[in-house]
Amino acid sequence: MTGSVAALIASACGRQVTPDRSGVGPGGLQPGFMSVKFRVQTGFNFSTDSYGIVFNTSGDGVTPLPVTVANNYAGYSMAIVVGGSGGTVQALAYYYYRPSTTSQIPVLYPIGATPQQLILQPNTNGQGSEFTVIFDRVLALFSATTTPTPSPTPTTSPSTSPSGSPSPSPTSSGVTVSNDWNFNFFVVSGQVQQFESQGSLTIIDSLGAGGGNDITYSSQTLDVSTAFDTGAFYIQTGTHPSLPDALSGGDIANNP
Repeated sequence: MTGSVAALIASACGRQVTPDRSGVGPGGLQPGFMSVKFRVQTGFNFSTDSYGIVFNTSGDGVTPLPVTVANNYAGYSMAIVVGGSGGTVQALAYYYYRPSTTSQIPVLYPIGATPQQLILQPNTNGQGSEFTVIFDRVLALFSATTTPTPSPTPTTSPSTSPSGSPSPSPTSSGVTVSNDWNFNFFVVSGQVQQFESQGSLTIIDSLGAGGGNDITYSSQTLDVSTAFDTGAFYIQTGTHPSLPDALSGGDIANNP
C-alpha cells in the first residue's frame, strides 16, 4: 500500500481515524459505561437553570415527557442532572422510586455515585454549548434500599472513562432494569434543588416539538446490551423558547 493511500484510509471526513483499543468501545468508553452529549443553542445558564437527562430503564417503551404531573412521571426511572451555582457545576444522579399506590408521585432519591461512576466533562465542543456526562450503567440498579458499590481498587486509565468498573449491589424486589432504554433531555428552570422539588418542577424545554409542554415525543430505543453511538440527534421543530440555553440536541454512546 502506498503512503498516500494509507494516509487517505487513516483520515476520513476530516477526522483522524484511530482503532478502538482492546476493551474500549464507542467514544473511548470502557465496558459498562454510557456517555451523553447535551447541547444547547449557544450557551448554558447555570445561574438560573439546570439540565436533566431522564431515562426510562423499564423496557416498556414509554418516553419521559415534560408534563410530569399530568402523567404521573410516566417513563421516569433515572435522571442525571447537571447544574450548580457560585461557579461550581456538578452532575448528580437520581432514582425515581414508585410507591405501591400508583397514583402517588414517585419519590426522588439521590444516587451516591462515586467520582469514577459519574463524570462531567464541561465544554466538550469548545463553544460553551455542550457538556458530556459519562456514567456507569450500574447506577440504574439503584433502589430505595441498596446503592451501587464501587470496586475496592479501581484502576486509572488514559481513556475518557475509568477502567475500574464498580460492582453492582443486589437490587431490591420490584426493581426492573431492561436492556431497552428510552430517554429525553430537559432544561429546567431553577437550580438542581428545584429539580428535586418535584411538585414545583418547571421544565422549559425538551427534545419534543412542544418544548416544555410537549406530549408527543417518542425517543429512539437504546439497546444497552450492544455497542452503539447514535450520532448527532436534534430537537423536533416546533415551539421552543428563544433562549441561549434552549435545547439543540445531543449524542449518546454505549459500551456494553
